[in-house]
Amino acid sequence: MKKILAGLMTLVLATATTVSAAKPNEKAPQGGVMNYNFDLEPESLHPIMSGDVYEQYFSNYVHDTLCTKDLQTYETIPALAEKWDVSKDGLIFTFYLRKNAFFHNGDPVTAEDVKFSLETIREPRHQALNVLPYIDTFKKIDVIDKHTIKFTASEKYFKNLDSLCGIIKVIPKSVYGDINKSVKMQKEAIGAGPYKMERYDKGQMIIIKKFDKWYGYAKDVKTFKGYYNFDQINFRFTRNDSILIERLKKGEIDFAEMKSIDTFLKAKGGPFGKTVFAKKVSNSMPKSYGYIGFNFKNEIFKDVKVRKAFAHLVNRAEMNKKFKAGLADLATSPVSVKSDQAANVKPIEYSPKKAQDLLKEAGWEDSDKNGVLDKTVDGKKSEFKITMIYASKDSEKYWTMIKEDAKKAGIDLTLRYMEWNSFIKAIDDRKMDIWAMGWGAGSIEPDPKQIWHSGSTGKGGSNYGSYSNPEVDKLIEEGRQELDQKKRTAIFKKAYTLIAEDVPYVFLFNNKYEFYSHSNKVKMPAETFKYGYGYQTWWSASAK
Repeated sequence: MKKILAGLMTLVLATATTVSAAKPNEKAPQGGVMNYNFDLEPESLHPIMSGDVYEQYFSNYVHDTLCTKDLQTYETIPALAEKWDVSKDGLIFTFYLRKNAFFHNGDPVTAEDVKFSLETIREPRHQALNVLPYIDTFKKIDVIDKHTIKFTASEKYFKNLDSLCGIIKVIPKSVYGDINKSVKMQKEAIGAGPYKMERYDKGQMIIIKKFDKWYGYAKDVKTFKGYYNFDQINFRFTRNDSILIERLKKGEIDFAEMKSIDTFLKAKGGPFGKTVFAKKVSNSMPKSYGYIGFNFKNEIFKDVKVRKAFAHLVNRAEMNKKFKAGLADLATSPVSVKSDQAANVKPIEYSPKKAQDLLKEAGWEDSDKNGVLDKTVDGKKSEFKITMIYASKDSEKYWTMIKEDAKKAGIDLTLRYMEWNSFIKAIDDRKMDIWAMGWGAGSIEPDPKQIWHSGSTGKGGSNYGSYSNPEVDKLIEEGRQELDQKKRTAIFKKAYTLIAEDVPYVFLFNNKYEFYSHSNKVKMPAETFKYGYGYQTWWSASAK
């Protein structure tokens, strides 16, 4: 997130690659190794218990689902299920499994495994409250035969099919059926995907290798021609932007998604533009966003005036100019400002004066003139002292700016860096005042229940700040049952507007583009597909 780069990189920065009619190379050569960068080591590899984005990236290769999405059209296409039927009332879904699908331990994939995969999400010890909103309508599951299964929903939900297709990672009952064993399987994985886990070197990398018995490699399966061409993929962990750039220059990393514009802007000089390339592309991928969250269990943040005052102390416009070269929009709500469902509000402006006025209205003043605001509650004096936790050293320059502005406003803000797994545990245990994090891209149209419904505040849920608004809950429930997209968009827009007005987060930025880097050791059919980079279709430059 810095200055314009030199040479070929200047061209990359000046003109973003746009989406064309990309398609896989069905004649792509097989073989070779791709080194895929993870910014952080996954919290867990458990297909149900983990919720971080790195496990999801790993899972995309190792686990499989009933159906999936086409990278170019976003149409639902067959995966483990070769076909399916949906009843006219939209409540009954019947899937017909492939007869040549196997798990990595050699077991065949059966309808019983599919049934188990959904039902075990509801096992409380798996702590999968973050996933439950997507499957809670399925009250009845019937195994018709070994390769046929029927799901019956209790009510209409706009994501019923998508949830059955994409949320449920089909796992072997023979392996995960023992709950006492399952909850301990945090650093191993047995799935039915195109790659199987080979080795986990803690703190270093995860190695996966091609699973030769995957059905998608069969000659009569046309869906995945040109996909999954490498023999081996190494997920290598790099926690620092500067180190990542050096590893790219040395050829140690072949693909790195750059979630931070800072990283993209650091990619300059040396081999960049010759043996390694930084790409800025424009596509229709679901958009991620960063945020600063407020813990509503902290008395200080129960007052919306205080939350909004803090938001007025975050100089996002200057951060965007200074660190992002203006390549981001100022976020307003949980969905991109470019979305039809975006909140009907303007970005909260940087204004120390408005922050001070709101804090005064909320009863905060520096009564003892020690530079820190205080307030008397129930006869007890409390000072405005809070701690912000974060898990990325590279983001500290943002939080330092906030700390200085907060200090001028009378807020004593302590910044605390935490290692990723410790950070996640603190969030899961709700032991934080405020925290800086981001939500990875989900689907094109997300369901807000996972994060914003009051029912998602419990252990394993994603409503980390314990935000609750009965009107928002009602709108979310109404929108989930509305199958007409235009009507649903209007409902969710109202919900996101209310959320934005409640300021449960300081919504930070929506990137205008997507950024990644790759080495010349990989070849690709296109720099991006419409709904993804398409790295699943890349192949080794040395393979023949």
